[in-house]
Amino acid sequence: MSGYCGKSGYYLKGLVYTVLMMLLFPAFAFAQKPAGTYKITFLFGRDQQTGLAEPGTTLYLKKLNWHSTEGTTVDSATVNRKMQAVFKGLTYPLDLDKDQERLFTAGQYNLCNSDGSFFSFVYSPMDGRSFKETFEKSPGGQFIRKGYNPKKLKENDLMNPRAFGSRAAAHLAAQKHFPASLYAVMSRFEEKPLSANDESQLPDIADERLFYTGFGKSIIDGFLDKFALSKESVRNMAIDYLMENKYLTHPKMKAAVAMECFRYFTSSVVMGCEGSAVYAAEKYIIGNESVPLNDRAEAAYFVTMNKGTLIGSKVPYLQLKDTSGNLVSTNDLMGNWSVIYFYSDDCIHCKIETPKLINFLDGYKDNILNVLTVYTGTDSLAWKQFVEENFSTMNPYVNWYHVSDIGRDSNFAVDFGVASTPKMYLLDQGLRIRGKGILTNTLGRILEDEEVLNKKAYQYLATIFATGETGIGNKELQAGINKALVDKIYEGISSSDESFQRLLRQTFTYLYFSDRYADKEAAAYLGKKYVLQMPQRWDDTVFVSNVGSLLRAYELNRPQSKAENLMLYDISGNPSELLPDDGKVKVLIFYRTSCGVCKEDIPLWKEAWRKYGRKVSFTGVLASEEQFGSWKKFVADNALEFRQLYDKDNIAGLADHYYVETVPKILVISAGNTVLVKDVPSAELDAELNRILKK
Repeated sequence: MSGYCGKSGYYLKGLVYTVLMMLLFPAFAFAQKPAGTYKITFLFGRDQQTGLAEPGTTLYLKKLNWHSTEGTTVDSATVNRKMQAVFKGLTYPLDLDKDQERLFTAGQYNLCNSDGSFFSFVYSPMDGRSFKETFEKSPGGQFIRKGYNPKKLKENDLMNPRAFGSRAAAHLAAQKHFPASLYAVMSRFEEKPLSANDESQLPDIADERLFYTGFGKSIIDGFLDKFALSKESVRNMAIDYLMENKYLTHPKMKAAVAMECFRYFTSSVVMGCEGSAVYAAEKYIIGNESVPLNDRAEAAYFVTMNKGTLIGSKVPYLQLKDTSGNLVSTNDLMGNWSVIYFYSDDCIHCKIETPKLINFLDGYKDNILNVLTVYTGTDSLAWKQFVEENFSTMNPYVNWYHVSDIGRDSNFAVDFGVASTPKMYLLDQGLRIRGKGILTNTLGRILEDEEVLNKKAYQYLATIFATGETGIGNKELQAGINKALVDKIYEGISSSDESFQRLLRQTFTYLYFSDRYADKEAAAYLGKKYVLQMPQRWDDTVFVSNVGSLLRAYELNRPQSKAENLMLYDISGNPSELLPDDGKVKVLIFYRTSCGVCKEDIPLWKEAWRKYGRKVSFTGVLASEEQFGSWKKFVADNALEFRQLYDKDNIAGLADHYYVETVPKILVISAGNTVLVKDVPSAELDAELNRILKK
């Protein structure tokens, strides 16, 4: 019978594997030809006892490597009654093609007891020559080579700079007396850390002896530290610099460097470094058979869980049902800053983080913020109860979406790398990831930094578009100058999609909502040329759509343009021209019965009509498709005594000729049907008519 064999079966199988390894290891080890012997003696001395060792204590000689901070045991010895520990064995030539972690070869070694390491030394010869050394414990508690004489140095005297004199003096001695030693390699990097601008250091990086040291790993880490805060492209160049070293030829050494680059960036606390970890994994690890299988599996798993959610990448598509059973997708978040918050009702950390998130959202007022909460559990009742009890805020700046995958129909855990909760993402307006695996305090800092950047951008734009306007000629000239400035801005950021979208969005917003003609003209120019004609460069389709609507609003019924005369219907159901040929200036007021602002402004309209009604033709126009009866009642209830029209069954196509998506909208038109003023605020209608009629 095959398949599951139970715990006892697994135990038996593991025991068999262990016995086989114990039997095979000596045969494997001694199949390699030794080159010499080692005898390493440690003298403790009873009068200097500090608890490191007592008679009968077992000590271990451990060989360091890049994969283990503790090292691998090569030999053990027991402290005798004379307070001595003696290690004896065979030495071997260094050969990275073979598994030599338990053999005495060139490398770095630690003396350890059950509590940890307390002495380190190096063995440099690659040919496996014999090694005999005795170390004795000094009154100061340090191990010093017996017979130490500063005038007759040996390499391992340098491993204890205090006994030697100073670390700097030990470095100088290493370069002078033992330039080819492992200690000399270490000292060269300590004196001058690895730099991408110094090719003289490349041979030392590739020294195969570094594989069995602890400081070899630290040399690589120290180099990568310089690039942790750099852009991903710069970090990746640093990885390439290490991996494409012409002296780094041994596959095992290359694999070790690649894995160190990968692990450095996977463990970095700097957000975004996972992109460089993915880069190292895909380029140098996953398809490289020289890399151990378990390391390749580790890298492949990391890529699977992180590649789709790298900082700057488009968020994976996710569509789930909310508490009412309606489908909600990530596309519904586009157009504003958004947070995706993965949580579970039985997660202790979620219960701590969720109140912090709610407290932050209660006070958030910078922009509209979408919040998509994703329940990762499988209990529908627990989910809805958690939502009701925990996600409560009345902040109008926050749009909430609560979804779950109770039936496990999606692949959210892999797509978003949700191995544990809580996990939070921050998305920009184009659904690109700006924060990953963050907590509330980091979320606040990122959004605050973004707001600071926006303010700086608007200050910059206010400076370069600063102008005064006196007369139509100067307005047109300044509009031309502003359009040229828009082109200059584009030229400076055209190569970067991120900068392109960020700064052009800010520039359009600044110019469009300015009250200056030249700025609005430049906004229209920018919107047409760099948004509507380049939709492929914009992730935020909502922004592109909004620009289209705003430009259409700007172009329709511009001052000095001809207003379109339409045939509409009056309150009695009779056809009536929108712009009657009565020789008067005309005021068109577009409104909806459901518009609260319109209702508040009605007294201002009526006041202007009573004051100018003999000289000006007032017309109210219904800007929505409503039941005729409800509209007629609205007119009567609000005592709108001036002429009222509506587009019956949308026959005239009112929305095609007049932009009425936002109301109230007021136009002042000449007797000859030329638009004089557009978008007059209700509060300024009286003053505007007074100015026009005085001309």
